[in-house]
Amino acid sequence: MSQQITLSSVLNDVGYAGTASESNLNIVIDMLSQKPTEHDIGKTLVMFSNTQTSLSPTSPVFPQTPPQLSWNIPLFIKTILTKYSKSNMVLEWPRLIKSSLDSKDFEIKQLQFIFNTYKLGNKAKWDHQNKKSQFLYSLLQNYSELIILNKTLVTKIFVNENTQQNSLTQSWQNNAFNSLDFFLQVLNFSQFDQDLKKLFDHFQINFPELICIGLSMLKTQTQYSQEIFQKLFITFITGHPNSNFVLQRVWMNSQPLLIESLIQIYKKDKSTLSRILDISQDLKALSKILDVKPYYFTIDLASLASRRDYLNLEKWLLDKTKEDGDNFIKVCLEFLYEKVMVDFGGAGGVGLSNDVVTIFIRILQNQSNYMSPENSAVLNEIITATSHSYQRNNPEEEAVPTPTTSTSAHPSFSPDVEEEATTYFFRIYKGEIRIPQMIELLLLYKSSQNRREQDLCNCIIQSLFDEYKFFPGYPEKHLLLTSLLFGSLIQHQICSGNALGNALRYILDACRQPPSSPLFSFGVQSLRQFQSRLLEWPQYCSLLLQIPHLESQCPDIVAFIKKHGGQQNITIDDQMKLPESRNSQQQYGLSVQENSNNTSNIMGLNDDDEDSEAYPAFSALKVDIIEHEENMFYPPAEAQQDKILFIINNISPTNVDQKITEMKDIFINEYSKWLSAYIVSKRVSIEPNFHLLYVQFLSGLSSPILDKLLLLETYSSIKVLLNSKKTVISSEERTLLKNLGMWLGILTVARNKPIKQKNLSFKDLLLEGYDNSRLIVVIPFVCKVLEQCMNSIVFKPPNPWLMATMKLLSELYHFADLKLNLKFEIEVLCKSAKLDVKDITPTNFLKSRPKHRQEESQLAKNFERLAIAPSTVSAPPSALSSTSTTFNTTQGGSSGEDVSIGYPNLVNFLTFNASLPIFQAQPSLKRIVHFAIDRAIREIINPVVERSVTIAGIATRELVVKDFALEPDENKMRKAAHLMVQSLSGSLASVTSREPLRMSMTQHLRTLFSQNGISEQAIPEQAIFILVADNLELACSVVEKSASEKAIAEIDEGLAHNFLNRRKHRERTGQPYYDFAIYSSSRYPSTLPESLRLKPNGLALQQLRVYEDFARLPRIVAQEQTFAEENVPLQTAQAVDKFTQFLIELEKVFPQMDIGSVTALPPQHDIHTILVHAPSIVNQSCNKDEVALILSQRVLNLLFKHESQLPLETYVLLLERVCETSKKVAKEVFQWLLFNDDDRKYNVATFVTILQARLLSVPELDMQLARLIDAGRMSVTEFAQKLARRCILEEPVLATQNDFFNCIDMFTKLVQRGKASDSVVEFMDALKKLNTFNPLKEYIGKDIDNPNLREQLIILFNDWVGLYHHPSSTEKVQVAHVNHLISQGILSSEDISSLFFRVCVEQSVEIYIKNKAAQGVPHVFAFQAVDAFARLIILLVKQFNDPHANGQNINLNISKINLATKILSIILLVLVHNHEQQRNNFNQRPLFRLFSTLLNDLHYFETSLQHIYFQILTAISNTFHTLQPSFLPGYTFSWLQLISHRHFLPKLLNAENQKGWAFYQRLMIDLFKYMAPFVKKKELSEPVRLLYRGTLRVLLILLHDFPEFLCCYHFSFMDVIPHQCVQLRNVILSAYPVLMNLPDPFSTNLSVTSLAPENHIAPQILSDYTSSLVTSNLKGELDIFLKNRAPMSFLTNLKNRLIMPHQDGSGGKYVVHLINSLVLYVGIHAINISQSKNTANSLSGFSPSAPNDIFQQLVNDLDSEGRYFVLSAIANQLRFPNSHTNFFCGLMLSIFADAKQEIIQEQVTRVLLERLIVNRPHPHGLLITFIELIRNPRFNFWEHTKFFRCAPEIEKLYTSVAKSIGLIISPQ
Repeated sequence: MSQQITLSSVLNDVGYAGTASESNLNIVIDMLSQKPTEHDIGKTLVMFSNTQTSLSPTSPVFPQTPPQLSWNIPLFIKTILTKYSKSNMVLEWPRLIKSSLDSKDFEIKQLQFIFNTYKLGNKAKWDHQNKKSQFLYSLLQNYSELIILNKTLVTKIFVNENTQQNSLTQSWQNNAFNSLDFFLQVLNFSQFDQDLKKLFDHFQINFPELICIGLSMLKTQTQYSQEIFQKLFITFITGHPNSNFVLQRVWMNSQPLLIESLIQIYKKDKSTLSRILDISQDLKALSKILDVKPYYFTIDLASLASRRDYLNLEKWLLDKTKEDGDNFIKVCLEFLYEKVMVDFGGAGGVGLSNDVVTIFIRILQNQSNYMSPENSAVLNEIITATSHSYQRNNPEEEAVPTPTTSTSAHPSFSPDVEEEATTYFFRIYKGEIRIPQMIELLLLYKSSQNRREQDLCNCIIQSLFDEYKFFPGYPEKHLLLTSLLFGSLIQHQICSGNALGNALRYILDACRQPPSSPLFSFGVQSLRQFQSRLLEWPQYCSLLLQIPHLESQCPDIVAFIKKHGGQQNITIDDQMKLPESRNSQQQYGLSVQENSNNTSNIMGLNDDDEDSEAYPAFSALKVDIIEHEENMFYPPAEAQQDKILFIINNISPTNVDQKITEMKDIFINEYSKWLSAYIVSKRVSIEPNFHLLYVQFLSGLSSPILDKLLLLETYSSIKVLLNSKKTVISSEERTLLKNLGMWLGILTVARNKPIKQKNLSFKDLLLEGYDNSRLIVVIPFVCKVLEQCMNSIVFKPPNPWLMATMKLLSELYHFADLKLNLKFEIEVLCKSAKLDVKDITPTNFLKSRPKHRQEESQLAKNFERLAIAPSTVSAPPSALSSTSTTFNTTQGGSSGEDVSIGYPNLVNFLTFNASLPIFQAQPSLKRIVHFAIDRAIREIINPVVERSVTIAGIATRELVVKDFALEPDENKMRKAAHLMVQSLSGSLASVTSREPLRMSMTQHLRTLFSQNGISEQAIPEQAIFILVADNLELACSVVEKSASEKAIAEIDEGLAHNFLNRRKHRERTGQPYYDFAIYSSSRYPSTLPESLRLKPNGLALQQLRVYEDFARLPRIVAQEQTFAEENVPLQTAQAVDKFTQFLIELEKVFPQMDIGSVTALPPQHDIHTILVHAPSIVNQSCNKDEVALILSQRVLNLLFKHESQLPLETYVLLLERVCETSKKVAKEVFQWLLFNDDDRKYNVATFVTILQARLLSVPELDMQLARLIDAGRMSVTEFAQKLARRCILEEPVLATQNDFFNCIDMFTKLVQRGKASDSVVEFMDALKKLNTFNPLKEYIGKDIDNPNLREQLIILFNDWVGLYHHPSSTEKVQVAHVNHLISQGILSSEDISSLFFRVCVEQSVEIYIKNKAAQGVPHVFAFQAVDAFARLIILLVKQFNDPHANGQNINLNISKINLATKILSIILLVLVHNHEQQRNNFNQRPLFRLFSTLLNDLHYFETSLQHIYFQILTAISNTFHTLQPSFLPGYTFSWLQLISHRHFLPKLLNAENQKGWAFYQRLMIDLFKYMAPFVKKKELSEPVRLLYRGTLRVLLILLHDFPEFLCCYHFSFMDVIPHQCVQLRNVILSAYPVLMNLPDPFSTNLSVTSLAPENHIAPQILSDYTSSLVTSNLKGELDIFLKNRAPMSFLTNLKNRLIMPHQDGSGGKYVVHLINSLVLYVGIHAINISQSKNTANSLSGFSPSAPNDIFQQLVNDLDSEGRYFVLSAIANQLRFPNSHTNFFCGLMLSIFADAKQEIIQEQVTRVLLERLIVNRPHPHGLLITFIELIRNPRFNFWEHTKFFRCAPEIEKLYTSVAKSIGLIISPQ
């Protein structure tokens, strides 16, 4: 047949019958001259596709064949494949497809047969691109068949790495687009073929994930691919359910592409910045994204990250400024200009917080010296505008710093304003300005239109706030004045907004301080100033009432609050209204500024809105109260918060069920408050599109408490927004309110739940909005709520409740003159309800509403604010109106007498003698004293002051006029007059008022006490005298001060004419002045001696000093002597006599008393008085020790004479007080009570009282009594038995059996000997019954979360601690007590034993912390419980006898080991819990001491635990492994000390057969892994340096004592130690066996090949160096190559096998541990070959072999980094003499010798040199190798001058090394 005849032409002629059967088709093929090729078959396929139905059904060639309608394509393919297989040929499908499709005549109709057999070859170049486009189009059209091809494709876009597949990942896995090759072809051709592009767009919609990931895998991006990627990327940015997965894959594939896409999205819409930050955090890519440009984007992103605490903005700005200088600064200024100058915080995107602006300005100011002039000008403009804008909009809030105060955190004021403010404070403290005057001044300044006066007012207020932290150090007088000013600012409404909130918080904080602190006095006095305003803040009153000591110290304030109903619980709504509401969410971990500026104020809108605080516009909305809310809820830990927020951030409609399941694993009801606040403020308020999703999610949690709190939080937020003035003027705030309205409707009516009338009345709300002109706020909100009724079954029309509100809306629509937008809201609501607003009958509410109600209400409020409290002449208004009295003050029937207090602050200075305890018991009586003294002062002050001022003024005026007759300076004259008149008037007033004041105070006290029902028995006459004497000087000082102040004004007025004359004379003439009237009227000037005579120009300095001395005159105060104050020293006899009188009085009192205890006596009883004053006798005596000793003897004699309780308690207390005055006497009394052998002292009742007072220690008394019992003292035996019975068996229990165990031990011996009395036997029987009682038995099998069980276990543990530290405790006694504990049931069940050991650990830690916090507790006492617990563990393990052991030693040993392991696990859990809970406050000392003591005790009992000692040690090792620093970084230093403990490290490493080596090697690996990331940094912090030094010391110990351990595990250590730690590596590699003697490496006749026979001995290696090869699938191929030296492709691919598939961020691209394993494995193989052939190592170069091929390939093929790791791996084997060292030494030298590039030789030298320039030790093999390298002339080392002489230091180093081995180097 001709060459022109082809298979396609023959079949076309034959027709469909040619493929009807296999025989027909074979006949046709046989007609051909040769077997069909792929080209022929392809052409045939073209013919098939074009003649599907156009040929005749019959064929003349095969007439017998039935008619055929089309080609049998499967039969054709089967036959062709059979032909090819019989010929042992393979059909090449890519060539076939190309031949069939790459034809101008090809038209694709059906390709089903291709889809069944196709393997696409895309590498073949198509000649007709349009045909390839048609082919791809057909493939996409036949998508369902195309999926089959996916299984044959190699390069996948998505590979499911998770073995668990869901339907989504399964669909991606099988998707046809999951082929990178196919995807690229479609992408490229879709640009030019519109039909293909349409299909491709369709698949973009259906499979955006695969296409987006596929685009990120492109090596080069075109404009077309970038456009598609941007379009898809926006889809995933805006909340696609698979966004996290896709973004992670894109980030892995192409980080630049993702970053660029984020930047483009930001440029289009800056509001996406928050989402961009979320993505950056999820991808952990924030640091990389912040390193890119443009700077504007990164600066905006960094600002937002700083606000969310993701970034240290200050450090980032500093780094960027250093990096790019003025360019970066310029962009920063542009950024600030746009954000601040254009619109403060609102220039698009996310606004800037005040803190962020402050940081920017501070950093930029620090760089101002390096700025260009243009940038400096822009910065100053920004600062000025920022400060003015912020202060204008927020006058009470903090402002950003100005250039003058760049570091200030509050508004900046000009220097002259600050100076004037400071002057005012000085004048206040000097008394020049009174507080009422200052308040009037501030009110004037605040209302002034002058900007400077407003600034001055704000500056004074801010200065007060800034000084608050220094108030505790203020003098008492200054602090009092400050408190008056502070409270008056609130009383007179000078503080408002944030300033008011700050002031109230400071006062509340001060009131919470201890009553003795100065701050408490400040807080109370401030409260008194605005007490009348407290009722405006009921929540604040409630907080005040929660202060426990306020009622006892200030009963009048508390009574005032309670009387007026100020006591109420704080609700969520109340928290909103508190002045501190801006921070109300901080306790739940939320930040109000975290979201965009639209939500920045949602929880703190009214901070600067004082009207809304006191007078809310809407009262129709009320929030329920939750009882004890503060104890029910708390925010989750930071880690838990992150998990919850991550779940919420990634929730979507497709995964909501999964997220609910995840949330249930984390969420508990205690988090409800936090979660509800977060959802409402951060989600639903700004994300209305996701409301239904959030409802579905929250409902799935099935938490009624959460549902309730969500509703309450919604109400609270709505109430804040409704009452805020900002909502009226801000559309953003109204949008938030509408969103919350829709959310409220979804929560309630949409779910068929009513909105209760008590919470929200819509009709009242609308009417109030109408009254207050706030319909713009109310109507949209109400409409949004009611829209949700349409989704309800119950509340949709015609529901009466809904229709009633709709009717009111209809009335507003028609008659309220609404704006169009509000009418539109009502129309939208009606449309959703399918109603017509015209058809709804309106109500008539508006017609009945008063028109001017709002104006009248506002007028009333203003009138109330302007109201002035009534005042009196004697005191300022603020003082008189701030306090009222609650007791009867009428005198003589005069009911109209003024009862106000003229000096309210006098109460702070009153003195109440300690001898008058009634004032401590009844603090309200202090008010009576205050009132009496105040009234006495006001009665006497006016006449006394008037008289004193008149007399002093006359005297001063006469003297000053004469003395200053020649003085021209009126200021000197004025000063002298002031000094003199102040002193004279004050002293005269004090002297003349003293007696009248004493009498008046006494009379008023008597009268007021009597009128208020206080009898003379309660406060006797003597007590009144004491009160008057103690406070008389205070009253006199008030009179004196008033006289001094008035005298100054009088003298100024009297001398005004003289001052004026001098000033006029000086201004007119300039001549010396003299007063002619003085010279002419008297002989005074001329008759004085010359030394005293006046001179021209005034008085001399010595003469002026006379007037100055008036200010220094000492005050003479009458000494008042009272019953409690006698300062005359007493002689010993006098003191004894006085004390004896007290004792006599006591002895007289006791028989008259029927009270059994001192505590039952009334506070004013004589016994209390004697107990208070008796010790003062000792203090007043000349010889304290002598007097105290005599008095103590007298008390002891009386003590042992009494039996009744009252005398015993009295004398014991008296003895205790006397002992407190002298330590020496206290010691003598202690020794007498303990060691004095006198039968008369053995009185049980007396000793019980002594023990209760803790004058004696029970264990010490027990030891002494046991000695006397052992000596045969029967009286002591009976006494000890009675005392022990009383203390142990009777209530109240004073001691435990452990406290008396010495006496009990003696009783036991007496019973055994038969010498015990009946009472002793009876006592011992009672103890046995007590011991047989098992208190834990009832809890077995029950719930262990029982407080009683825990308390019982604590008691058992405390008993053990007391016994262990008992002075006479022995091991025998301890073992007996441990057996007793076991019998008590502590090990009776798993639950109880676990709880017991947990309680022990927690108690040990708690006792340590308490003792460390206590003052004066010795350091050793803090660890008592810890040490006792460690011993208890060992003894329990030692004594444990498992009832299931059945007497088999092995089982019993296993049980003991299990018990020890269990205890260690519990300790571990407690340690981890404390570490996680306390974080930075974690204290590692107690648990370090526990493990350390445990190791010591384990060593102590090693003999007893011999069979299980090693197993316990390994259990401890496993515990240490769990506690590794990577898991518990806060325990790092303790952990390092423990693993190097002297009873752990050597015990583990000295175990037989090296059983403990693997355990310790694991711990060292843990240490090195933790250190690795820290030591890789350029600079080490101090803790890391300390850790490094500790690690080095541990290694030196191992090197010295256990070198074989380091030798055997050197490979494991080298794998994890960073290359930067050269010294650590050298220490490990320097180890050599103990029995080996190393030759001197510097010996001249020592060479690499001369170290036989050690060179033939292989070292022991216990590290697994093949695991890395196995896990990387390299070992099998490596073994084949080492065996066959083939295939060579192994060598060519070896480099790629050593490169990391994915970069881990550590900075390197090679798998270092794989390189280390490869080098050692190949080296060992080479050594084995060499030893089997008996060939020695030579330095002649590489010999042909598989190992050498590998080493050559590695050295030559790898880059510098990879070669360095290979050479380092070789250097790691240069150790002590052995076969490995010998081989690798030769290998290193051969690499140097055969190197074709000098860079290789330089790297060899570097690897060797960097290990030698550090401190010793240096590995022996390393030294030999380097010496051989530089000494052997074969290597020509000194001729490599490029790197040898690259630096003088290196050349000097080489020279010194050469000289040390006797090598002489030429200068060249």
